[in-house]
Amino acid sequence: MSTGSPAATVEALRILDEGGSAFDAAITASAVMMAALPAASGPAGDVAAVLHEAGTDRWLSLTGLGRAPAGASRDEFLRRGCASVPETGILSAASPGAIDAWYRLHEAHGTMPMDRLLAPAIGLAADGICVSDQNRRWTADNHPVLGQRAMQELYAPYLEPTALGSLMRQPGLAALLTHVAERAAPEVRALVASAVVDVSRELGGLLQHRDLIQDVSRLEPAVSRGCADRTVYTNPAPTQGPVFLQHLALADLLGTGQDLAHRIHLLAEAVNQSYGWRLRHLGDPAQVVVPDALAPETLDALVRRVDPQRRSPSVCQGAYDEGDTTHFVVADAAGNSVSWVQSLGLGFGSGVGVPELGLLLSNRLGRSCTVRASDVNSVAPGRTPVNTIFAWGVAGPDGRAATGGTPGGDGQTQWNMQTVLGLCSEGADLLDVLSRPKWTYYPGADKAEAGEVGEQIWVDAELDPATVRGLGDRGHDVLARPTVGGVTRVVDIGSNAMLVLDDGRQEGLSAAL
Repeated sequence: MSTGSPAATVEALRILDEGGSAFDAAITASAVMMAALPAASGPAGDVAAVLHEAGTDRWLSLTGLGRAPAGASRDEFLRRGCASVPETGILSAASPGAIDAWYRLHEAHGTMPMDRLLAPAIGLAADGICVSDQNRRWTADNHPVLGQRAMQELYAPYLEPTALGSLMRQPGLAALLTHVAERAAPEVRALVASAVVDVSRELGGLLQHRDLIQDVSRLEPAVSRGCADRTVYTNPAPTQGPVFLQHLALADLLGTGQDLAHRIHLLAEAVNQSYGWRLRHLGDPAQVVVPDALAPETLDALVRRVDPQRRSPSVCQGAYDEGDTTHFVVADAAGNSVSWVQSLGLGFGSGVGVPELGLLLSNRLGRSCTVRASDVNSVAPGRTPVNTIFAWGVAGPDGRAATGGTPGGDGQTQWNMQTVLGLCSEGADLLDVLSRPKWTYYPGADKAEAGEVGEQIWVDAELDPATVRGLGDRGHDVLARPTVGGVTRVVDIGSNAMLVLDDGRQEGLSAAL
């Protein structure tokens, strides 16, 4: 398995060694990652995972995505003088989703008791987990977001470089995980609801008891499309899984290009048009009609807008008037596999929550929703905001399967596209694909990122100079950086062996028994 924390990898491998399944190990890894990187994920965040059941052609989507409060109407935000949904604070918060995903997965596929699966995270949260460089940097970078003194004080000891190697203790998180381990789901939801409602009332928020006792998890068939002789599976709307599949479809229609610069140009043009489709159409299918991202007429219209020789104007620039995530993969000896992404939205999420439970609410509502009535993601009661996170799996005709993903906002659709095209369309081996330079098109469609970067392509500094010049010749403003992608982690399962790799862009550990 491969995770962003050595502790998460080791503890999940112990579950496998005791006879647990990949589904059991996923719950353990998810919980330990919350202790190891609390700025990037937590129990009140969101989850999107793709599961494969060994010996079957069943690929499943598991999501635990928070929803807008019942009182979160557009009129209410306008009455409060909000030009948009605030990016942080109590008004940015959606309901928790990750715990529901644990319970749903455990009920459907768990083979070991929940208290055993959560015991490692409980112990590490209570006794302390070693502060890595990444944990310290992410904590320091996002500490100003924290809006409650108790939360500020909890993480204040880990802001300076001298904190590296110390132990981060999170007693509130340990207490919450203990409740989850020992109590039934309705009881835990009621406990969390009571605590969150008190905080929401104190801070002037909209979350009410009825918003917090609903099970927001979904376990359903993954959505899919063909890619060469393989099938790619991912999560449905309102995740960006459909946008990822649309990227792949447009890549097929646009072809391979004359050289690498032309290929990257064509793919960047596809990303631009696909992000425009996302802005216009991708929302909560429970409340809006989400058209088929892969409909021939849709793809044809997007391809016609691509300029094969020059960069087209961004369709996302100025889309709004005014990320932090973790990912892991795990497979067991039987061949079951899980690719799992979890997120608080941005670093430390909304910045507010329940200190005594170590619970920070996500800011997905503020990250994704507007108060513009014409927007498909205009804020509305009970609406699930569009979510950048998704995972993927690939199945071939020879029975070979792979599953993977990456953290990183709008970059996820692009970096996952680059990985999957290498594996499917080009038939390259996994090590070669993960060793290639990455690129990222800007701006994207994500509300929190749309205004941050102008019309640029960021590329890994190792991309060859001829390709960089070729992109410039096609009108791209190219910025070379030491690394532009989030870490990609993949498990490749063959008939006689299993390979797990990451591309080394962030901390973590890839290992097997």
